[in-house]
Amino acid sequence: MPLGVIRTARGQDGQVVRRLDRGLLGFPTVGDPVRLPEASEAEVVVPRVSEPDALLLGTAPLAGDASVMVSGKRLFGRHVAVLGNTGSGKSCTVAQLIRGAAAATDSHVGTLRAIVLDLNGEYQHAFDGLDPSIAIKRFSVVSSPEATGVTQLRVPFWLWNYREWAAFCGASGKSQAPVLRQALHLLRSSDTQSFPRGTVRIVAGRRSVRAHKVSEDKESRKQVFEVLAAVKDACESLAVESPGQLSAVPALQALLDRTLKTRLNPPGGDYRFKFDVIPLAMSEEAALIDAMDAALAELRVPMGEGDTSSVDTPITFDARNLVDLTGVIAAGMQGDAQSWIAPMQDRLAVAMNDARLTSVCGFHKDENLATWLTSMLGESGKSQITVLDLSLVPATAQHVLASVVGRVVLEAHERYRRAAGTDAAPVILVVEEAHSLMRRRGEFGVDEAGVDMAELCRETFERVAREGRKFGVSLVISSQRPSELSETVLSQCNSFLVHRIVNGRDQEAVRRMVPDSVGALLSELPSLPSQAALLIGAAAEVPVLLRVGDLALEYRPNSADPAYETAWTLGMPWDVDTLVSAWLATPIPVEEHDGDEPKSDWDLDGYEPPDYELDPDDPPF
Repeated sequence: MPLGVIRTARGQDGQVVRRLDRGLLGFPTVGDPVRLPEASEAEVVVPRVSEPDALLLGTAPLAGDASVMVSGKRLFGRHVAVLGNTGSGKSCTVAQLIRGAAAATDSHVGTLRAIVLDLNGEYQHAFDGLDPSIAIKRFSVVSSPEATGVTQLRVPFWLWNYREWAAFCGASGKSQAPVLRQALHLLRSSDTQSFPRGTVRIVAGRRSVRAHKVSEDKESRKQVFEVLAAVKDACESLAVESPGQLSAVPALQALLDRTLKTRLNPPGGDYRFKFDVIPLAMSEEAALIDAMDAALAELRVPMGEGDTSSVDTPITFDARNLVDLTGVIAAGMQGDAQSWIAPMQDRLAVAMNDARLTSVCGFHKDENLATWLTSMLGESGKSQITVLDLSLVPATAQHVLASVVGRVVLEAHERYRRAAGTDAAPVILVVEEAHSLMRRRGEFGVDEAGVDMAELCRETFERVAREGRKFGVSLVISSQRPSELSETVLSQCNSFLVHRIVNGRDQEAVRRMVPDSVGALLSELPSLPSQAALLIGAAAEVPVLLRVGDLALEYRPNSADPAYETAWTLGMPWDVDTLVSAWLATPIPVEEHDGDEPKSDWDLDGYEPPDYELDPDDPPF
């Protein structure tokens, strides 16, 4: 396998200097002499950069145990994949990568930031013993505030965007998702406790009128009048509930009444807007928008509420109000909407009462976007390694929590560049057991629960893989099943540390990701011992077999092989009482409102569904 040419020259001090030039123009012919390289010649092939950010990965056994030093910029500047079967040393390699980056960080002015998504709880002590200037923060679903060195994991509900909520709730696109979207609009943008019933319809009407002028579809231009008729009914209800207290709402009602009478076809109104309808004139559109703005201002709804730009804004709110609020919105819709919303409400109610989930995602009064980002990424100009232990997170939420973390980290760096005009300090995002969070398309079972959340998680990390590099977010993925990994994520990895892989399907997946010229090297993967790996890709000029550096026992991830010999010869304990006590322990309680239950002025007791039914495939308006 011709790789290049070793050039020999003498330096100014007379010492022999050798360098490797990749590629060659002339090839050996039959009969040319062949010999094994000397140790000094073999060392030339081993990466040994002398840059300030150089990382020591290990030694090269085939090159006289020469040190393997790679550029941190070339390694983390793209993305890295650490692959190999269980027990081959992947977790120790990942720990060595981060510890190597910490060793290369200046303790006075340097800034290292890394987040480890730990799905198995392996990295609790993997980063102990580093320079004190690097803060190590560990987050988990802790069972008590006294848990040493571990802080309560927080990924609050208000940080989730609409797609993450819809996947978590299993909201159907035709009936439940629109109601969930409107509820999130209200919770994020306004004081929901002060909203009278019917406000959402005015918001929907304003949005429909704004979209009316750009719509070229005849049916869509007619449908706006159905929405306006619903807004008129809402104004009538609001005026009855608050007689004499409102002025802008009755004025909007009168304007809508005059506008709708000119469009009824036939004039008697028996077939409302079913035939051709004269579109709204520009003057009518302006008058309606002004009247709706005035009515919403009178109802204390902030300007711009309900626009699509606010549905994903990470503004704090108490998610327990979603259960009642979705019911209120459904109660104001035509037809038996509540019966279609009830399954989603049940799922929300169960989630809001799961202590493990609410301890991680519930509402805290003293928490906001700034405090959350600081806890995850550290303070300005300071180094931090953050370990997120997701091992005890409910399986139904593990994908969505990982997705939220990955998305927010990427968006934070993207928005920082736009706001500050400069790049933020880069962050290394480590994903253990990556095949669980970013499975390739088609690997989801037909009847598997949580498929929507798993697909959402995969899409999030595919976006991080595609776009993260230019914003300073580098992925380090670790997996024992590369054949199950998203091909998009693997294709974006430029450096590979490949440990022992026995399965032929996994070998083939790796072979597709590396250049053809090194494909033959992968046939040696089944015979590699633990701690040995092939370094392939941008971090090394040529593929190198290396022995990853030793990691002290106290710093090794908790992923050692089961101690069968110790158990069989010396005995090992099985303390059921300790296990049960930890298993049934109550998580840290979520901070409540002043009362026992969240405040809510939404009264559903007086609502009786109409006699006619709503088709679940129809939109809510």
